[in-house]
Amino acid sequence: MVSEVVQFLTAYEIWIYAILGIVALGFLSRLFKAIAYWRDATFGIEKEIAKRRFINAGMTLIVLFVFAISEFFFVSFSASSLPSMQVIPTPTIDVLATATPTLPPVENAALSEPAQPSPTPQPDTCIPGQVNWISPEVGDQISDVVPLVGEVNIPNFGFYKYEYAAVGSDLWTTIAGGNKINEDNEIGSWNTTQLLAGDYLLRLVVLDNENNEFGSCVVGVRVTNP
Repeated sequence: MVSEVVQFLTAYEIWIYAILGIVALGFLSRLFKAIAYWRDATFGIEKEIAKRRFINAGMTLIVLFVFAISEFFFVSFSASSLPSMQVIPTPTIDVLATATPTLPPVENAALSEPAQPSPTPQPDTCIPGQVNWISPEVGDQISDVVPLVGEVNIPNFGFYKYEYAAVGSDLWTTIAGGNKINEDNEIGSWNTTQLLAGDYLLRLVVLDNENNEFGSCVVGVRVTNP
């Protein structure tokens, strides 16, 4: 049930923010009108009415703010950490395997071989048993919320983090991290629902207890969200 709620909030995130913003503008207008009415009121009953309007508008704005913060929390944190939302991707047709008719004959002949997914890992220090990805693997096609399985076990272990970047970009975005040694188990999950379809690099970075980077492991994957 919780995973279904989080999936709904993630799918309609923009619409929810838009609706909350429109409603907030309406009550913000009421708040300023109540202040003006309160300031100009002469009789006690008029001031009491203005006070009630002010309180009602203010409380509604607070509730809307809480809703917006809750939406942000669920989308940013819960969607990437709930185990119940993990989805195993189903293999799909590799669109790159289709030959392009405008290419010269030599290049077309090269394309007759089974095409492989284009993402490739950057130079890294993947060390099986210490700093290593188990799943996903290089070239995997993924979508939705993906469970991440890796190995994190080094001397003087401090913590680890995992992050992603579009192929060809040096801008890495941190997904999450942890401070527990992990041996071939799930270390977290990656919510790809907000990403455009394309090729990405997934990097696991492990640091020792003095914040020195021990090594990193990078795999290239393809996000196939519609």
